[in-house]
Amino acid sequence: MDTRFTVEESNLISIFADESRSKVIEGIESALKHLDDQDMEELCHKVIKKLREMTDEEFLGYVFIMEE
Repeated sequence: MDTRFTVEESNLISIFADESRSKVIEGIESALKHLDDQDMEELCHKVIKKLREMTDEEFLGYVFIMEE
């Protein structure tokens, strides 16, 4: 699978950067409880879906850094 992330998605993942795909998912899911912004909630759900659909090996092939 060739998962593509937008700049916004990549930035979100970099906030929860961890060596494990499952830890990033856990971090984003935990943050969802504290969000009060519909757009941000949608972004989180979209990123979680993409992360769940990829393999651990594919995840490790990415470098997530904050971009402007």
